[in-house]
Amino acid sequence: MMATLMPKLVHASLRLLLCCALVAFSLNYLEAQEAKIVKVHEGKYWVWFAREDQFDRYGQDIERFYDYADKAFEYLCNAWGLKPPQEKYALFVWPRTGGGFATGDIAEVHQVTGKPSPGIGVSYDAFFNVVHGIRGYWGYVLITHEMVNLFTGQIVSGGWPVDWWANHRSPFPLVTAVQIEYALVPEVAIHHAKQINADPLCQMFLRLKDQYGWHLFRKAFKLAIEDGINWERIGENPSKLRTNYVCAYLQMAAPEDLTPYFEGFVPNFDANMVADIIRARERWKSLPENEPKRRELQNLFLNGKYEACLK
Repeated sequence: MMATLMPKLVHASLRLLLCCALVAFSLNYLEAQEAKIVKVHEGKYWVWFAREDQFDRYGQDIERFYDYADKAFEYLCNAWGLKPPQEKYALFVWPRTGGGFATGDIAEVHQVTGKPSPGIGVSYDAFFNVVHGIRGYWGYVLITHEMVNLFTGQIVSGGWPVDWWANHRSPFPLVTAVQIEYALVPEVAIHHAKQINADPLCQMFLRLKDQYGWHLFRKAFKLAIEDGINWERIGENPSKLRTNYVCAYLQMAAPEDLTPYFEGFVPNFDANMVADIIRARERWKSLPENEPKRRELQNLFLNGKYEACLK
């Protein structure tokens, strides 16, 4: 009797599990369908977007950051002496938890605006979670950090070395973010700065900043902009070639040799390659602007073929 009932019970259990799974899927699907991304605020530099239901629930926490985001944007523009090309960028309250991003086009915002929407995304829970006794600690940290990534991508280009500048390793955005936070929210900076102490690359960028100020980075960025640099066209990421191109532009902006700062810290740093890249740039820059050879050598240089410029 038991042997006859068992297959029927198993079959019934499987049917019940399947029905429960279908109900859960349907509820999630309906929630996703009903979740609407809306514009919730337009500030001086940021246009904010959020999922409507999440903003209804957490709006008061999110609104506290409107002023901070504008002040951080303004601070970085003044510090670097550079502004990104657009007057305003999108700040998306990301429906996911635990993270942030910077991109040249936020897909969810694009669907609302109908046009490319560069900006940053910050997880919705970052605005209300309490860390170190500070409500929204990660809201401050992520807004500032991702804004730095957005600026470098918009002002110069994307594709900064992922192994020592930003992305897989993010020492430059971290050091810059902490500097901004010390000026605007020192109670956040005190805790965020502890991450710098544990990272040798962060220490390297901090030494560069302390020795040369923002002038070093400002000048390097300006030189790259003037030349038409796009890191994505120069080797793989990461690669020795791209790394030493970036180091070359920092070196050209410095009043003295930066080898002691880079050596032993920047992966694949090669002082001789940096010197050759600088010489290759000098070669095409020295030619008259209307000379075809200048354009030919410049194109080679901008595509990572610096050695061809030296032949």
